[in-house]
Amino acid sequence: MASNYYNQSNREISQSSSVASWSNQNSSLNRIEHLFTNHFTCSFDKDTLLYQYDVVIEELGSRSNDWYEVKGRSRCSHIMQSFIHEHQFEPNVPVWYDEQKCLYSTAYISTPETKVSENGRNRLQIKSSTDPWSTNDINEYMNGKTDAYPHDAIRILDTLLKRSIQDRIKVINNKCYFFNEQSEDLMNGFEQRHGFIQALNLSSNRLTLNIQTKLTKFYSPQSLLDFIDKQIGERRIPSDYECKQLTRILKGCLVVTRQSNWKTSYEIVQFDRRRPGEIYTESGDSLIEYYEKKGFTLTQTDFPCIEVYSQNGSNSSCHLPLELCRIKEWQVYDEPIPELQMNDEGLPTPENRYNAIMDTLAKCDYNSSSNLLCRRLDFKIVTNEMLELDARILTLPEIQTNPSNRARIDNGRIYLNGNLFEPKSIKKLAIAYFGTDYQRNKGLVNKFHSILREMMRNFNINIQHVKLPETEIPNDMHSIDEYVHSMQQQQYTFVVCIMNANSQNDLTQLKRCIKTCGTILYGIMTQCAILSDMPRDDKKLGNYCENLIRKINFKNDGCNTRVNLDLALGNAKSKNDSFMFFGADVIHPTNTSRQHPSIAVIVGSGDSSCSRTAARICKQYPKHGKCSMETILGMAEMVEQLLNYNRQLNGVLPNKIVFYRDGIDDGQFRKIHDYEIPAIRQAFTNIYGDETRHPLLTLIIVKKRHNTRFFTYNPNPDQSSSNGNFRRTRRPPRETDNMSIGAVIDTTIVHRNHINFYLNSHNAFQGVNRPSHYHVLLNGIGLTTNQLQLLTFHLCFADPRSSAAEAIPSVVHQADIAALNARNLFYNDDNDASSTSTVDRRNPSSQNISHTDCTYEILQVHETLKNRPILS
Repeated sequence: MASNYYNQSNREISQSSSVASWSNQNSSLNRIEHLFTNHFTCSFDKDTLLYQYDVVIEELGSRSNDWYEVKGRSRCSHIMQSFIHEHQFEPNVPVWYDEQKCLYSTAYISTPETKVSENGRNRLQIKSSTDPWSTNDINEYMNGKTDAYPHDAIRILDTLLKRSIQDRIKVINNKCYFFNEQSEDLMNGFEQRHGFIQALNLSSNRLTLNIQTKLTKFYSPQSLLDFIDKQIGERRIPSDYECKQLTRILKGCLVVTRQSNWKTSYEIVQFDRRRPGEIYTESGDSLIEYYEKKGFTLTQTDFPCIEVYSQNGSNSSCHLPLELCRIKEWQVYDEPIPELQMNDEGLPTPENRYNAIMDTLAKCDYNSSSNLLCRRLDFKIVTNEMLELDARILTLPEIQTNPSNRARIDNGRIYLNGNLFEPKSIKKLAIAYFGTDYQRNKGLVNKFHSILREMMRNFNINIQHVKLPETEIPNDMHSIDEYVHSMQQQQYTFVVCIMNANSQNDLTQLKRCIKTCGTILYGIMTQCAILSDMPRDDKKLGNYCENLIRKINFKNDGCNTRVNLDLALGNAKSKNDSFMFFGADVIHPTNTSRQHPSIAVIVGSGDSSCSRTAARICKQYPKHGKCSMETILGMAEMVEQLLNYNRQLNGVLPNKIVFYRDGIDDGQFRKIHDYEIPAIRQAFTNIYGDETRHPLLTLIIVKKRHNTRFFTYNPNPDQSSSNGNFRRTRRPPRETDNMSIGAVIDTTIVHRNHINFYLNSHNAFQGVNRPSHYHVLLNGIGLTTNQLQLLTFHLCFADPRSSAAEAIPSVVHQADIAALNARNLFYNDDNDASSTSTVDRRNPSSQNISHTDCTYEILQVHETLKNRPILS
């Protein structure tokens, strides 16, 4: 669905010649690939009014005659359904509800109006209505009679589709799950469910329903003690370390309690080391005594308690014994489970994904005569087949591995053929072993060192002196600090850090210590290598070392490959032009706070081929409480620093800049236009001076998190008609496959009022490809659609660290990686429970915050690494 940004401001912004406008110029050099996409064409009554009513659902207090507004989507939805089932609305007044503040209908309802449930306990206040929309608004947009995107009409129909099958589905975080589908039990107290996401998409000439299937992990509804047993492997009292791990896993999880008859929900904050006999209530009773008076005799009194908050809105925490708690159902667990590594069979093949989507659509059965809401609007969906369209396949880039040799590209993989474009010597290199069991792993470490040194010589990386590990360096900050400091004093410039630890959390802590010492304190570039990832087979270990050499040479300011971007830019680049490329991303924790900040990263190229880069990283957080800011607060300062970096390498400032911005939802486009673009221009003013000297700017939004997928189908010859056209039918595996590398889609399902396109730049070795969706927000350089697409595609091959094309341009991919790595430097989850204040934790996230409500800090790294690709 298009964004508010285009809905509200398309006419205003299109007056500027520098803003992206659509120009679909298909190249005759591109071959065509026929695709199927998980969109389904919709039809509807062309002139039906859509009314929206502002409503409040209330409940009568149990101890008073006062009415209270009901909280919680599930509770509101249940009460609204009771009003509908009690026939509180006339038979000719169909209604559907968004589970919040809006009620929709195709009929007029006089306002204000109050409806009371038959039992007298609930009340529906229909307060007011807005001017109605019409399905004709959608029809006129599709037919090109208006440029005003009918955002509200689409939103109302989107809600209608979900509500039309609400008696069969549970909706969690906008994902739908059928009640009658059984969950699959996983190890360690979790389960997974097959669900789906549905959304309407309006393009230039059609309305489609997008269906994508999802597999989601949930906490299994069970007693809290049973969950703990599964986590630690047996029924016993968890250790202090295990309690920390349990806090990490269960923080924010809701439990219900026996004493409330499993009705009152509590949010877990942390495990408390104290036992029920050591925790006292305000009356002076221990928890054992308190529950004894309530009629509950505690039997597991040697187990720790949990600190929780009641969901009734209390700002004070309390403690609960584990044996009284049960995990509430339908709670999503978003974190990865290390024990459940996805194997080849775990990811659905394109054929399996296709079948799952078609089966889901059939199960929804929107066209059924019993679907009264859809019938009211004569809403129908073409369900026999996915939408068909054609993609163009873009030409592969030319990649030099040295001035006279070109890299071989095969199925997206980039083969160096034993060459680096510019290998960089290392005067003093150290290889160190951090963690445990060095003596037991000494043979593998020596083999790794031998192959790594040999391959470095083959790649012409000259190393004057190498220091080999003699013993293990313990996983504690003092030992690591002492070692890295000694390397600095001995003038070592690069350390390859072999890491071995007992758990993923220990590895994370170990890497945090290494990067803090090397990157921030002592200015020594480090490259971490996890021992368990090293293959024992010599050939595979050689491939592992080659990938490591790519990263080492890149971090050491060398140049691995050079992509010829002139082929993509064509006449947009003259001999006097100097291009610079930026990539930016922001990642957020669940609740942004000073302890858990958002991480913003901007990566800038050091040359016009994007073969060298530097990064600027900052944390941003609210001055008080919790909230997240989607825009990058330090944009101007970080862009200014990276422009100076580019000037230092080239002697001149760039005159043309292409900026890729990741991490933005549709509704945030306006914020980028209103805040970040002016911030970038402010950086130009600070560096270039007068506006007439500013570089030309093109800004492109990169969207990875969308639900559109594409499939190819290879029919048997006897299934094709004489003219070469065919219909897709279900066939055995391998007839359905992923789209090709370089496939670009800029018709049929894209928005017509601005340049946007789907581009698949990488090969999915498992599962189904997810091509990125690019929106050109600003096109000051004036690149054609073909140039934008080809430039974006070729930049996906420019990541110096990677042996294959990436899903997104290299500067954006490096920003993503740097943001994830920097998160571990900025805060430590182990101290979260004790460091976050009660007021902070209970303060709800702000909905309407401004930039003055937040602040930022740029990561200050050691001076020697300031313009090196740290953390990326």
